[in-house]
Amino acid sequence: MTDAHRAQTVIGALLDSVSRTPDRLAFRVIERSEDEFTLSYAEVYRLLGQAVAGFRAQGIGEADRVIVILPTSRDFLSVYLGCLYAGVVPVIVAEPMDGRTAHYAASLQGIAARAQAKRVITTPELEKTLAPLLPIPVITPGALGDAPFEPASPRPTPDSLAHLQATSGSTGAPKLAMVRHGNIVANVRAIAEAIQGNPDDSLVSWLPLFHDMGLIGISYALCAGIPMVLSDPVNFLRNPMSWLHWISRYRGTLSPAPSSAFHICARVAGRRPPSDLDLSAWRVALCGAEPVHEATMREFQSAFGGFGLSGTTLRPVYGLAEATLAVTISDIGRPYSVDRVDAEAAAGGRAEPRPVTDPRTTSMMCVGRALPGHVLRVADADGGPLPDRTIGEIEVSGPSVIDGYLPEPGPARTGTAGDQLKRADGFLRTGDLGYQVEGELYVTGRRKDLVIIGGRNYIPDQLETFVESVSASPRTPAVVAVGVLDPALRTEQLHLLLDERLADGRDRRTITGQVSDALAEVFGISGVTFHWVRRAELPRTTSGKIQRHLCRKLIEERLTARRSGTPLA
Repeated sequence: MTDAHRAQTVIGALLDSVSRTPDRLAFRVIERSEDEFTLSYAEVYRLLGQAVAGFRAQGIGEADRVIVILPTSRDFLSVYLGCLYAGVVPVIVAEPMDGRTAHYAASLQGIAARAQAKRVITTPELEKTLAPLLPIPVITPGALGDAPFEPASPRPTPDSLAHLQATSGSTGAPKLAMVRHGNIVANVRAIAEAIQGNPDDSLVSWLPLFHDMGLIGISYALCAGIPMVLSDPVNFLRNPMSWLHWISRYRGTLSPAPSSAFHICARVAGRRPPSDLDLSAWRVALCGAEPVHEATMREFQSAFGGFGLSGTTLRPVYGLAEATLAVTISDIGRPYSVDRVDAEAAAGGRAEPRPVTDPRTTSMMCVGRALPGHVLRVADADGGPLPDRTIGEIEVSGPSVIDGYLPEPGPARTGTAGDQLKRADGFLRTGDLGYQVEGELYVTGRRKDLVIIGGRNYIPDQLETFVESVSASPRTPAVVAVGVLDPALRTEQLHLLLDERLADGRDRRTITGQVSDALAEVFGISGVTFHWVRRAELPRTTSGKIQRHLCRKLIEERLTARRSGTPLA
């Protein structure tokens, strides 16, 4: 690695910190046991060195792929950073959570075949379970720790693959996005500029490391040279308020999370108000990875404003794996903002302003401007830029945008698969819909998720938020909106999957009657079909996103069962 390349990779940034401030705190790791371990930059270098030596002893070389299935831990840091140093390409995969071992192993085989992985690296417990079920060797981090580390120049350049990021799979089967070292550095540096990062920052995260929002956080901390509190997500699931206590205890200034995490904490605080929090140091809370709801932001600010949470801390954002992580960040100098638009006009492709008191009004959250060094546009089907307040596909270009997805193995599938992603002018077609107002973006939904009734395009997230409001839902998300083709009418009809807990002791028919009347009045939608389901029945990705294509399949199966008289499970 040349000096020029060293400055353009995460490992280069780490090595600079090792040489300048070896004893400075790099990570405070809170493992699943809730034991805490502090790691200096020198200790991080020693840990990655163990993995690098182990790769060499195992015959795992530069550009080889490995699947990593580990909890957030020192072992994870050792293996992941060792991969970045040695040029080994990891695919970070979620642990099995539901006990369906055979199904999980089959999914893992598919990922391993697609990535042409040489090893699976996992815990001793999972090694025993998976080794008999997989065609490639399964090893533990302990198997990498015996060989002596012989320091050598890091292998990767900015153009080298850093990792393969599985996309969310919310609209179909996950793909493997090819994220390069240069993409990561470009993205974290642009994020730092957008949030006015400074050397006194500290990052707190419990986000899962198989998700880009969690994984890229490690790179942000190393490139910025700031300490990171890194917790296993299970600790948050056990006690959501532990997240805020870490921010309070360790004076965290940066801490991102999905919208649902803010909602959960606001609900918990409503039941058991905290008494010993100090959130005054927390200056940037990036909120993304799923639709951001105004009610959630308002409830969280109300719950924790009295504990020092600034009115400018909550920052709705937009991003996707194909752009490494972030695409837009809302202005950190002012509170989050919301656009009030005509719900029916939005179905026709225009975001026309409406007063908040108008019953036809729906709210759109501003997610900010494109990151520095990147260009954003909202385009028509041919890539032509659309005027302000016209809904179209969100497209982005810049150094964070990846080349494409990993091609399927085989002689007929070669190249970078970039043509699946980018237009001829280099803009990434995100598949997401939105509109701009004076350079700021408002995301309205996924193109594939649109409910199309009589030629009008309805945005599922708008419908879901509206239904939750009309039904006075005690929780969110509690509604999934899906369009299903009606063969007789030759158009889609709206089907709503309702979480059983939404009724919360109330009469279901009263709720569905209120919702039907409101949808007809505001959106002009009639003939709605309701399906009450248990929360566990809703298909989700490993990161918790609703898989709408599987929700549609679930509805179609229910409709088929009803027509045939088959009892529903």
